[in-house]
Amino acid sequence: MNKSNHVTSKTSFLARVLLVSLILGVIQVVNVTVMASTEIHEHKALDIGEGTPIPKIELSAYRDPLDGVNIHVEIDNYLLNAPNLAVNTPDNKVGGILQGHAHVFVNGIKRQRLYGKDVHIPQSWLEAGVNQVAVSLNSHQHENWMSGDHNIVGSVFLDLSKKQIVLHNFTSQPIENKHAHH
Repeated sequence: MNKSNHVTSKTSFLARVLLVSLILGVIQVVNVTVMASTEIHEHKALDIGEGTPIPKIELSAYRDPLDGVNIHVEIDNYLLNAPNLAVNTPDNKVGGILQGHAHVFVNGIKRQRLYGKDVHIPQSWLEAGVNQVAVSLNSHQHENWMSGDHNIVGSVFLDLSKKQIVLHNFTSQPIENKHAHH
C-alpha cells in the first residue's frame, strides 16, 4: 500500500469512528431524554389556567469543585417554596403568580424535591458520559404544572468528562428578558 492510500484509508477509518461515536452519543441522549420524559409524565398534570402568567424556567450547570455538579434554577412568574411556607389559596396563586415546588430528575429518576433555586447533584447520581438533569415545576399536590399541552420543565445535558460540561440546554418556557443580578 502506498503512502497516499494509507493516509486516505486512515482518514476514512477515523471518519467512520467519529460517525459511530456521534451516533452512539445521540442514542444515549435520546435514551436519557425518554427516561426523564417518562418519569415526569407519571405525575398528574394541572393546567395553569387561562390568564395566569406562564411560569418560566431555565437551568445552568456548574462543575462542583469537590463532587458532581451544581444546578442553578432560574425562574420567572413562579413562587418556589416549601409546602409549609405556601400561602393556602384555592387557585395556588400568590399575587396572581403560581406557587409550588420543583422535582429534580437525574437520568429519568426523580431524586428530590426542590424548594429553592440551587441544588447539588452528587457524582454518585451520575453515569459516565452524557447525563440529563431535568427540573419540573409542580403544585404542592405534586401535579405537574402545564401550559397548554406542555409540562413546564427545564433540562440540561452534561458530560463531566468534557471541559465545557454543558452539551445542551432545553426549556419548555424560556425566560425572555434576562438581566444581571446584583
